[in-house]
Amino acid sequence: MIRRIDFSPEALKDIEETKDYLTAEFGEKTSTDKLKKVMKRIRLLDQFPLQGSGIWERYGIESDYRYIYTTRNYVFYRIEDDAIKIIRILDARRDFINILFGVKTQTDDTDLL
Repeated sequence: MIRRIDFSPEALKDIEETKDYLTAEFGEKTSTDKLKKVMKRIRLLDQFPLQGSGIWERYGIESDYRYIYTTRNYVFYRIEDDAIKIIRILDARRDFINILFGVKTQTDDTDLL
């Protein structure tokens, strides 16, 4: 079964922010190339929605979110009846568990004060 792919408003914002950052830091070509790779991997989810791991499997957080890793980004998604819903696309260096679920997993410098 081939499902359509829908993007949440947050995921669309993540794409735009990633594009802006990469363009500013590395130029238009690098930005375009990286985002093409991310989108190509996302498109595979329509045919192979179970390729990603479940959040609960890795982090023990009860959720129906799954994720794939591509080009230093985690793509979080949910399988729905007739669609794959892309929830967020986050740089691997970010505390994505805190961003998604409000559970802090990394210590930042302010904790040491």
